[in-house]
Amino acid sequence: MVESISLEQVYQKLEGIELFMKKFEQLAEDMEFARRTEEAIRRHEEGNFTEMDSKDFLKELEKW
Repeated sequence: MVESISLEQVYQKLEGIELFMKKFEQLAEDMEFARRTEEAIRRHEEGNFTEMDSKDFLKELEKW
């Protein structure tokens, strides 16, 4: 038995997939931020950090 599906139902499913993908992309960005933050904390705790003036610090923040 073949089940039919309307174009509207297909469209709704695609919208759901698109929403899922956006959330997944945000999660990936959050995970990368957490990884970089943990790495920075580890380096700081080991004494491996650099002092810089505020201008250089702001430039570094823009990379994040």
